[in-house]
Amino acid sequence: MAGPLEERFRSVRDLLPEYRVETAHGRIVVNESGTWQHNTLVFQMVCRLIGPAVERGWEIWPNITVYLGQNADRYVPDLAVVPRRPRMRMEHAVYGDATVLLVDIVTAGSVYEDYHVKPGEYARGGVPLYLLVDPLECTVKLFGRPEGGKYGTEILVAGAEPLILPAPWEFAVETRELW
Repeated sequence: MAGPLEERFRSVRDLLPEYRVETAHGRIVVNESGTWQHNTLVFQMVCRLIGPAVERGWEIWPNITVYLGQNADRYVPDLAVVPRRPRMRMEHAVYGDATVLLVDIVTAGSVYEDYHVKPGEYARGGVPLYLLVDPLECTVKLFGRPEGGKYGTEILVAGAEPLILPAPWEFAVETRELW
């Protein structure tokens, strides 16, 4: 993403800091902040991830742009887990391959992007783990092992099943209280 789109992206992001500003397929997308239900799920995920993240010296960041490459789209996941002092693309964007985990909470307006577009973009950008929490379906889906522009593993758990996060996490995310 170079030239006029990058300039417009920065301008809109700076003009609307309270909104989630992303680029997708050559267009700028502005999303409103989440509902109380959405924010409750974000909080629930922070509660589940905070202990293991702190133990490993990682940080949990909301509202950070993920840099996936010069001509790639720019996404802002609900949560990004990063090592302390990750590699940054300017002050507002972390390199995808410098993250430990990205988390999105699916909304009615984000289903297609979250399930069908972002996994490929994140895999191409080297994001090691991408976790989708879907309150519409009461499922949690983990994409892992990026290789060749795709994720090599996809794990789906439904209802109250725990989700086992692989190394470097190696712990179970309890999902029963999410729904």
